[in-house]
Amino acid sequence: MIRDFGQVKPSTLFKEIGALEKAVEEGNAPRGVSVDSIEALTALRKVGNIGAHMEADVNVIVDVDPEEAQVLIELIESLIDDWYIERHKRQQRFSKAVALGASKTAALADAKAGQAALPAPAGDA
Repeated sequence: MIRDFGQVKPSTLFKEIGALEKAVEEGNAPRGVSVDSIEALTALRKVGNIGAHMEADVNVIVDVDPEEAQVLIELIESLIDDWYIERHKRQQRFSKAVALGASKTAALADAKAGQAALPAPAGDA
């Protein structure tokens, strides 16, 4: 999601999140990418690292309870909503507004053309 939506391509998740963070700081991040989302992505990465990069003692296991898993799932769902669904809805609203403007502009031009084709009203005699 970060690579697709954020248009960043660094080699690691850590660097991808860093690139998004830099874009936020510079004011050129995609709509929906905020300081809050960067903080949440960083937290998600750190939780994932617990399982992905085991410590030297593989007998050390950090349990994840169902509520914690639910928090992480909800974060991903929120990012999908903010980054993809809202962008799609916004694009649809903008397209409808553009189509409405084009339609009304064409209707106005047709009405003016129709008035120009009518004969001038006869003056009072």
